[in-house]
Amino acid sequence: MRKKNGFVFMETVVVVGVLSITLLMLFGSYSFLLRKSRERNTYDTTEMIYKTYYVKEIIDSYKPTGNNSIGIEYFIDSHPSFCSQMGSFNSYVCDLSSNPADLLQVKMAFEVEKIYYLNPREILTSSQSDAWLSMFDATTIDYIHNLGESIDYNVMVVKYKKTYNKTDGSYEVIHSSMEVTS
Repeated sequence: MRKKNGFVFMETVVVVGVLSITLLMLFGSYSFLLRKSRERNTYDTTEMIYKTYYVKEIIDSYKPTGNNSIGIEYFIDSHPSFCSQMGSFNSYVCDLSSNPADLLQVKMAFEVEKIYYLNPREILTSSQSDAWLSMFDATTIDYIHNLGESIDYNVMVVKYKKTYNKTDGSYEVIHSSMEVTS
């Protein structure tokens, strides 16, 4: 006489295997959607556009009345200790990680890490584009590519570092830009 206990065990193994494969597929889809939602969040959001506007207003307030230069250009010229020219183009980076005294409130209130003054088309269509882009970090390179070659005017790009949890060091880098005209 045969025992029928083997069939139940084999059926259980097959069901567990099918469920495992299904759950792995669902997890892959879920992690893809989660990654895509975070990716969209790193570009110009309404909150970051407002913050960028106020950062621009604060920088413009450094320009003395009667001066015809653009506010950020005057700001860059008057702060050579943490604003430097990048490459041979008329593009600059102001690194606020050195805690400049007059921008400490901007850095703390708005979580600004760097301010870039650049022309995306000039950078992307240059013959030395790869060498020029290597001066930026990866998130800024992605943002400049997102702006694209169609923007042929100077923009002020502000890089924000939004810290979520100081104990585990989790943060998010967000970029936002605004046209700068005289």
